[in-house]
Amino acid sequence: MRLSIVIVALCIAHGAYSQGLFSSIIRAPSQIANGAGNILSGIFGGGKSEDPCSKNVMEEYKKSVTAFHNKLYTNIAARSDNHFVFSPYSVWLSLAALAEGSDASVKNQIFSSINMPLQWCRRKKFYDIALNVEPEGRDVTLKRRRSLILDEDVKVLSSWGRLMRSTGLLNYAYAPIKSNPRATSKKVRNFIGTRSNIVLKGNSVLLDSLDFNGLWTTSFPEAGIRSQPFFNELGQKIGTVQMMHLKKKVRLAHAPFMGAKVLELPVGTNGRYTMLIAVGTGNGILKNAIAIFMGSIMEIFSLLQMSLFPLDVAVPMFQLSSEYDLRPALEDTGIRQFWRNPEATKLVSDPPATPGGLIQRVSIKIGSEGVEPPPTAGKGLFDGIANLASDTATGVASAVGHEFTADRPFMFALFDTETRTCLYAGAFSRPNAMKRL
Repeated sequence: MRLSIVIVALCIAHGAYSQGLFSSIIRAPSQIANGAGNILSGIFGGGKSEDPCSKNVMEEYKKSVTAFHNKLYTNIAARSDNHFVFSPYSVWLSLAALAEGSDASVKNQIFSSINMPLQWCRRKKFYDIALNVEPEGRDVTLKRRRSLILDEDVKVLSSWGRLMRSTGLLNYAYAPIKSNPRATSKKVRNFIGTRSNIVLKGNSVLLDSLDFNGLWTTSFPEAGIRSQPFFNELGQKIGTVQMMHLKKKVRLAHAPFMGAKVLELPVGTNGRYTMLIAVGTGNGILKNAIAIFMGSIMEIFSLLQMSLFPLDVAVPMFQLSSEYDLRPALEDTGIRQFWRNPEATKLVSDPPATPGGLIQRVSIKIGSEGVEPPPTAGKGLFDGIANLASDTATGVASAVGHEFTADRPFMFALFDTETRTCLYAGAFSRPNAMKRL
């Protein structure tokens, strides 16, 4: 399970200076200068400027997905009373897929709103990265379903359909949304795996679901699992959780701008995913920190330090499931065209698809099992000396101590380790006594 929290950075559109009168005035002399430069370059063996389509886009990709994740995370959190989980990654891909079918007059506007490059060659590289962050494996299961369901009277245009099939961006299917809404609602419920009643609007709907179950890279020992109290932000007991205990060297960070300490736990074989868990060092962690959590992911990652000695780690086992129509949250972040403007999907279908919503259900299970066995508890004089030393030599011990215990409301996120793609993120604040998963 590779869970990592991602920092959100807004992409600023470039090249605006070239649109005004000033550029018209200087265009001719600049072309002369460029021509002279090219001649001299040929004479002296200079190279051509690098083609922007040939550049590595990984860092640009990280900033783009993080910017989108941040906008959506804070909005969802505000609607969820600090207890939720959702997957920003798949929402981003679905919206990008629809935007590929936008009329030229609004396409660039939409891509800017979802932090996508305007050049197709760079977007294609983004898609190639994003569509390969959830490889199948026995260590981590990410069962994801994502599709655009269209009314039977709406027909996908061949060019957009070919693009979806060649890239794998988004599946699509037909259903009698208008003529038989009850049967369609049942089909939708089965597709995303929910019993909730779904009211369909418009001539289409975006569906998205994720079921996660994975193994930590290192197991938590069974002997270390015990029932413990869970507290609210004021230190009052509000429930009970099955707390998993582990003593090992981990990466930990102090994030003073959030008033929190952050633990990194690798997930899956060779830590191919990263989970970040943030717990407050004072009162009001969720209220004060959620708004900046995802927006500060990159900084948080840069602050992580490996402890010099094994630390006491305690995190609860839990299951969490959330279901939303994300359209209101997306509209609040400025993404309104898909639901209101036929030009936004003019090249997707005939007539243009106008989705009534984007319904997402995400369910996760966090247990104790791991790919590797738990570390062996140390014994003897040397280990006693090491444990004593760890009180003052853990790298960040002066700020966060020599333990990490998530026994009060906390935030969490799972990332693809290499690309920093956030596969799901949320917050946990409502404990209950649970059976072992």
